[in-house]
Amino acid sequence: MFRWMIASSLQFRLVMLGIAAALIAFGTERLYRMPVDVFPEFAAPVVEVQTEAIGLSAREVESLITLNLEELLSGVPWLESIRSKSVTGLSSIVMTFKRGTDIVKARQMIQERLTLAYTLPNVATPPVILQPLSATSRFMMVAISSDKVEPTELSLLARWTIKPKLLGVPGVANVAIWGQRLRQLQVHIDPQRLRDARVLQDDVIAAAGDALWVSPLTFLKGSAPGTGGWIDNSNQRLGVHHQMPINSPEDMAKVVLGAQHLLMTGKTMALGDVTELTFAHPPLIGDAFVNNGSGLMLVIEKFPAANTLEVTRGVEQALAELKRGLPGVKVDSTVFRLASYIEDSIANLAYALAAAALLVVAVIGVLLYSWRTALIAAIAIPLSLLAALLALQLGGATLNSMIMAGLIVALGVVIDDAVIDTEKIMRRLEVRNDGSDASIAGIIFQTTLETRSASVYAMAIVMLAVTPIFFMGGVSGAFFEPLALAYLLAVAASMLVALTVTPVLSLMLLGKGGRSAGEPPLLARLSGLYEDVLRRALAARRKLFVAAAVAVVGGIALWPFLGQSLLPALKERELLVNWTTAPGTSYAETYRITSRVSRELKTIPGVRNVGAHVGRAVTGDQVVGINSSQIWVSIDPAADYDKTLAAVRETIEGYPGSERSMHTYLRDKVSEVLTGTGTAIVVRLFGPKRDVLRQMAEEVTAALAGIRGIADLRAEDQVEEPHVQVKVDLDAAGKAGVKPGDVRRASATIFSGLTVGFLFEEQKIYDVVVWGAPETRNSLTNLRDLWVGKSDRQNVRLGDVAEVRIIPTPTVLKHESIAPYVDVVANVAGRDL
Repeated sequence: MFRWMIASSLQFRLVMLGIAAALIAFGTERLYRMPVDVFPEFAAPVVEVQTEAIGLSAREVESLITLNLEELLSGVPWLESIRSKSVTGLSSIVMTFKRGTDIVKARQMIQERLTLAYTLPNVATPPVILQPLSATSRFMMVAISSDKVEPTELSLLARWTIKPKLLGVPGVANVAIWGQRLRQLQVHIDPQRLRDARVLQDDVIAAAGDALWVSPLTFLKGSAPGTGGWIDNSNQRLGVHHQMPINSPEDMAKVVLGAQHLLMTGKTMALGDVTELTFAHPPLIGDAFVNNGSGLMLVIEKFPAANTLEVTRGVEQALAELKRGLPGVKVDSTVFRLASYIEDSIANLAYALAAAALLVVAVIGVLLYSWRTALIAAIAIPLSLLAALLALQLGGATLNSMIMAGLIVALGVVIDDAVIDTEKIMRRLEVRNDGSDASIAGIIFQTTLETRSASVYAMAIVMLAVTPIFFMGGVSGAFFEPLALAYLLAVAASMLVALTVTPVLSLMLLGKGGRSAGEPPLLARLSGLYEDVLRRALAARRKLFVAAAVAVVGGIALWPFLGQSLLPALKERELLVNWTTAPGTSYAETYRITSRVSRELKTIPGVRNVGAHVGRAVTGDQVVGINSSQIWVSIDPAADYDKTLAAVRETIEGYPGSERSMHTYLRDKVSEVLTGTGTAIVVRLFGPKRDVLRQMAEEVTAALAGIRGIADLRAEDQVEEPHVQVKVDLDAAGKAGVKPGDVRRASATIFSGLTVGFLFEEQKIYDVVVWGAPETRNSLTNLRDLWVGKSDRQNVRLGDVAEVRIIPTPTVLKHESIAPYVDVVANVAGRDL
C-alpha cells in the first residue's frame, strides 16, 4: 500500500498539492468554527431535580420531599449514583448516570417518575428538572444595579425582560438571579386586630382568594373561576369578557369580607378595614453585592459542548441590545467572564507557537544548510496538525487544553517525520549528483519507502503505548482521552503527510537543485563532538552502566516524593472565596459581613473587580442557607499574580469566626465533579444514625489535623442552628377545641405567608399573599401570643395549647443512595495534593 501511495502522489503531484492547499484552507476555516472551552466535558451525564418549599426546615424538607423523591428516582435505568441535599426551603437531588448515557432519554425517564410525586405537600412547588450543564457550568456573571429604578421594579425587569432575552441566546442553559425581589401584593394581618373585629384568618384568606380570577387554593371558589361564555342570538354571537378590576392595593382594600356574622347582621366590612395592603417582596433567600452596593447578580450557565467564546459573544450582544431600553440601569459583565481566560490562553499559545515555528524552521535550515528543506518542514508540520484538528472537529470535539496538550506532545513525532525524510532524500540526491544514473523521482520514491517502512513499526508501538488511556474510565479517563486521541490523530496525519505531500515537495524543490554536496558545516561540527563523546562512552562502558543503574534506582526512590495532581497549577485570574458565617446568622448580618469583606478586597492593588452573592437563587447551582456566600475576585492581568493572591488570602484570614476557603473556579469545578464538593480532600462517612456519624467525624477530623499541608479542615453538616419548635399539647388542644393542623396553618400564615392567588398584568404575574404584619412576626412572644381561630369564631392563644421552644437542628442534610452521610473535608496549602 505504501508503494501505491508514494507512487500515486509523485505521479499526480499537482493534484496532491491542490489537495494539500485545500486541506490547509478548509482546515483553517473549520478551526475558527471549532467550539472552544477550557476543559473537555469530563463530567458524567448529570440530572438535577430541585423542589422549592419556602418555610420548611431542613428536617421537614428531608422527610416530606427528599426521601419521597429519592425512592421514586432511585430505580431509574442507567443510574450510577444519586445524591441529595436538604436545606431550609429547598430539596436538591443530583443523579449521575453511566458515561455514554443519552441525557435526553435519562431526563425523559426522570420526568415519567416525577408524575408519581403526588404525595408532596402543597407548600412545595412542583419538582423542576434543571437543564443539562457543561462541566464548567458558569461561564459568565452579570451585575445589574440602578440608583434610579426601585429594587422590585429592577427585579421585574430582570425576571421578565433580561432573563428571557439571555435564555434565547444559543448555548445558554440557565440564568439564575441572586437578589431577586419579585413584587407581591401583600395583605398584612394583625391577629389582635382580627380578634377585635371578630374576623378569622380564614375570612381574610377567602375574601382575598375569591376576589381573583386564579387561586391555587382548591378549597376556594377562586380555584375554579369559570369562563366568560358568550351571548348567542339568531344573527350574532358576542363573547363575554370579564375585566379584572383589581390592579393595586387600594383596589384590593375595597373587597368585602364574607364572614357569616357580618352577613347575618347586614353589616359590611372590607379588607382595608382590618388589614394593611401594600406592594412588597417576599423574604429573601439570597442577595447580591454589586458595584459597591445592593443589586442583582445574574449567573449564566451553558449547555455541554457549547462554544464558550461564541456563547459569550451572543450574551454580550444581547446585553448591548437590552441596554438601549434600560435607562438608568447599570450592567457590568466583568464580574466573571470565563471567555477572558480562554482568550488570554489562546493569545499566549498563538505567540508561543509562532515563536516555536520560527525556531524550528530556523534550526532546520541552519542544521541542514538548505532553505528548501526548511520550507518543506514549514509546510508539512502545520499540515499534519491541521489534518488532526480537522478530524477532531468533524468528530464533534471541543478545542480545549487537553487536545492542545496532545498536539504539543505529538509535535516531536511530527517534526521528526518532516525532517528525517527530507534529510535522507537530500543526501540521496547528492549521491546522484555525483554521477548516479537513477531518476530523481525514483530516488525519492525508494528513499521514502525505506524510511516509512521502518517508521510504521515505531508508529505502531507509540499507538499501542497510548491505547491504555482509552480504558482508564472515570474523570481521569475523560480528561486524558482527548489528549490521547489528538496525539494519535496527529501521529497518523504526520505519517500520511510523509507518504504523500513530503515526497511531492521534495521532488519539486530538491529535485531542481539544492546546495552543493557535502555535510553542512554546523552539522559536521556537532557530529564530530558526538563521535568524540560516543568514543569515550564506549571506552568506559562499565562506568556508564553503573551510572545508568544509579540514575534508575534514584528515580525509583524519588517517585513517592513526586507531587501528583490531576491538573497543573493554572494561573486563573478569577478567584472564588467561599464564606460561611455562624449557623443561624440572619440575612442582614451575613450581607453586612460579605459586603464589608468585598469592599476591602476591592482596595487591594491588582484586584480589578469584586462581586458577591449571599444565600441561593431559584434554579441556582448553590444549595445553601442564608448564612453562606461566595465572593468572586477578578485579578488584573497586569498585576503581580502571586503577590495579589497572597494579599487576598491575608485579607480573608483577617476575619475570625467564619469558615472561609479560597479556590480558583476551574479547580473548584473539577473537585466538585470528583467528590461532590468543592474541596480537594473528602472523607465520607455513611450510617443511619447521625449522632454516631457526628462522633466519627470528630475522630476523623482530629486524626487529619496533624497532617502537614492540611488547610480548611472541617466536618461538613455537623453544624446546627437554632430553630423554633412548636409542639401541640393534644390534651390542651382538645379541651380548647382546636386541632394540631389549625395551629400550624394559623402560624404558617403569619410567619411564612400564604399565596391566595395571582394578578396578571402586561405579561407579568404578581403573587397575592396573605401574611402577618412585620411587627407581628419578629419574636417568640409574637408566636406564643398568636390567636388561633376556632369554628365557633372564638380564639385561643397558641401558647396555651402548644409548647414553643428553641432547639438545635442541622443546617444541611445529605444522602447518597438514600443513606445519610457526613463529609470531613479539607484543602491543601503549601504541599502537593
